[in-house]
Amino acid sequence: MKIRNFGEFKFIDRIKRGCVVRPAGVIKAIDDDCCVFRTPDKMVNLLTTDLLVEDVHFLREAISPFKLGRKSLAVNISDIAAMGGTPGEAVISIAIPETVEIEYLDEFYEGMRSMCREFEVNILGGDTTSSRKHLVINIALTGWIAEEEVLYRSGARPGDVAFLTGAVGSSAAGLDMVLSGRDFQEAGELLEAHYNPVPHVRQGRIIAGLKAATAMIDVSDGVASDLGHICSDSGVAAVVELDRVPVTDAFRRYCSRFNLDFEKLALHVGEDYVLLGTMPESRAGELKAALESRGCSCFPFGRIVEGHGLRLKMPDGSLREIPSSGYDHFKDA
Repeated sequence: MKIRNFGEFKFIDRIKRGCVVRPAGVIKAIDDDCCVFRTPDKMVNLLTTDLLVEDVHFLREAISPFKLGRKSLAVNISDIAAMGGTPGEAVISIAIPETVEIEYLDEFYEGMRSMCREFEVNILGGDTTSSRKHLVINIALTGWIAEEEVLYRSGARPGDVAFLTGAVGSSAAGLDMVLSGRDFQEAGELLEAHYNPVPHVRQGRIIAGLKAATAMIDVSDGVASDLGHICSDSGVAAVVELDRVPVTDAFRRYCSRFNLDFEKLALHVGEDYVLLGTMPESRAGELKAALESRGCSCFPFGRIVEGHGLRLKMPDGSLREIPSSGYDHFKDA
């Protein structure tokens, strides 16, 4: 059924079911001019927002509505994780073209609600409107954290170790597969990494609570780009050891099978949504042990040095400059 045959207010009534998964602190959810909620005492608020536009951030025909709903919320939750915080309340605004049927939207919202249940996020409101052609999704998400635990991009210092909390490159390989139509035996693993990323909230809370990291960011635009943001904001440079960048076996086999640029896919594409941080070398063992003892991973892959820019250390020990650029909505347009 087309949404024009259903109506905006009936649609809102339809999607609001199951949106509050953590009622504590919620005073008013959907159905008023504003949502009203309390945040935990002695915490500072975090607020992030992301805009996803059809044919820019996703291809509607290539991703299921359920996974699009999950990913739409996951990218916001990952921003909260990057600060070390706990995600809280979401508001969803969506512009809907007439080509989108109500059943598609049902699946899309169920995808978001499934992500909400995993991370105890409430959907408390938003807005709906029509769109002439493209599906447009905008999500704003709050979170909270003790002020002394907040992790910014600006704290890295020379001598720090750069680390990742998970493998990178798999999402880039999945995207390459979508765009190229390549047939690959392990396609499912790589496509899942691209379509259904899992935010590293637990890892972020462990890192923030330990107060061992000096800076952190999530890998959305690519390792080189996001490490470049930390370096720029911190006034430092970095050396990346290519053979220590964590990737999956499926990713290696995909690059080898189709003779693809390993470095480009691993460092310059992004959408892995793992965390990238820096830590003093004196605390590296402590932080790695704390993460691994709770079933998480920590992969040191580089070092912060004086200067500016990024250099890549090859397996033979040679160094060369690498661009810190990743995906840019305007340069690549």
